[in-house]
Formats: sequence, structure tokens, C-alpha cells
Amino acid sequence: MYLLNTVLLLVRGTLVSGALNNLALGKPTKSSTFTNNKARAVDGNREAVFSRNSCWESQDHDMEPYWMVDLQSHFFVEYITVTNRVDCCGERMHDLKIEVFADDPVLDPSAPSRLCATYDGPMAAGATENISCSCAAQGRYVRIRGLDRTAYNDLLTLCEVEVFEREQIRCFSTDRHRLEGTRYVGDVVPVDVVSAAECSTYCSYNITCVGFNYNYNTQGCELRLGSADATSDNDWFYFFQNLCL
Repeated sequence: MYLLNTVLLLVRGTLVSGALNNLALGKPTKSSTFTNNKARAVDGNREAVFSRNSCWESQDHDMEPYWMVDLQSHFFVEYITVTNRVDCCGERMHDLKIEVFADDPVLDPSAPSRLCATYDGPMAAGATENISCSCAAQGRYVRIRGLDRTAYNDLLTLCEVEVFEREQIRCFSTDRHRLEGTRYVGDVVPVDVVSAAECSTYCSYNITCVGFNYNYNTQGCELRLGSADATSDNDWFYFFQNLCL
């Protein structure tokens, strides 16, 4: 445990503009059933006839199906768009749980998640629906789970999944927490600054920044942009920000 001491550092809330684009397009995917067609759900094609090879579907007897996309960087996910199969079985699109992770939950099943949304359904056959996150959830991996499967052929089918970040306003709480004697190593980027406040500003204006390391002796600033591990280092402090809940 490296949570040696926690104090509060006040900073201003920040507004950041961001482009509206499909973050999932062409990105790596994983699924509960290792079929070769899981990438079809991010091929940019909303074609909803299954035989036209643009949909992913779980296999029979998979009673806990999931599909996941790696956005390859950290974002504040605002909503996802899902396209349902049109030629058959539209009622299978029901009881979805959509989660966002900082770390790959397939490689680390204990990785904490942020709930984006749940969807009761069922969704109409061939429909394309936007499912909004109750609060913009930050992370790199977006997973869709099919819950309450009622029969061996109650499959999860996704003909297209699109993921969108917060369009205009990135929402922050107004405080950061400081962990004394802690430095995160991994996906971090050094930035030239003269103070912790300036380092905080760089992090606030970087949409992928989830926290930063700071060394008061050397004015060293390192932005954490992705997966990283905590290490014990008396000369460093790690700052992270509460997300809007």
C-alpha cells in the first residue's frame, strides 16, 4: 500500500473542448466467445443483416456473454451507440451492462470499473440507439455484458458499436488528492514546469491525463496517460482528481 498520506489540493474546474468522433472505429476487440467476427462490431458499417458479415454474435450456451473494445487511450465516455440485428431475434438485445475500465479486465479480473449505463430493452430489430452514460466514465476499455440470458440461444448480438467522448465540456470536481511518497511508473510523459500548479494545469488540459507525479525538489512533472503502477519514492508525490459522480 502506497497511500501513505492523503491531503487536499484545490484547483480550478476546467472546461475543455473535444471533437465528436467514434473512438471505437477499427480498435482491438475481445469477447467471451472467441469467434473471429468480434471486430465486425467496430468496422464502421451499421449493416444489420447478419449474413452480410458485419455483426458479432456470442455463441450458443454462453450464458454470460460480453464484448469489449480497447480505445487504446483514456477518454471520458459520454455515450455509446448500438445497432441491433434486423433479420432475426431483435428481442435478444436486452439487459445490457456497459462498463468502462482503466485496465484490461480480461487480463486483470479485479480491475475496477466505472458504470456507464444499463439498458433494459428489448431493442427493436434493426434499431440504432444511443445509450448515455449516467456520468461521463473515464477509461480505456468499454465492455458490454449481456445479463439475464434466459436460454442457451439467448445470444448477444452487436452489429455496430460506436463510442463517443464528452463533446464540449469535460467535467472535473474541484479538488485533487496528493499521495506522499508515491510515484506511478508506466504510461507517463514528462513535462517541463516550474510548479505543481503548472503541472496540474497541463494535466487538466490533456483529455487523456488521469493524474500526475510531481517532485518538489527537481520540479519534475510526469503526466499519467494510461496504465501505470504505484511505486514507493520519498521524493515524489502523486496527484489524482475526483471524477464527477
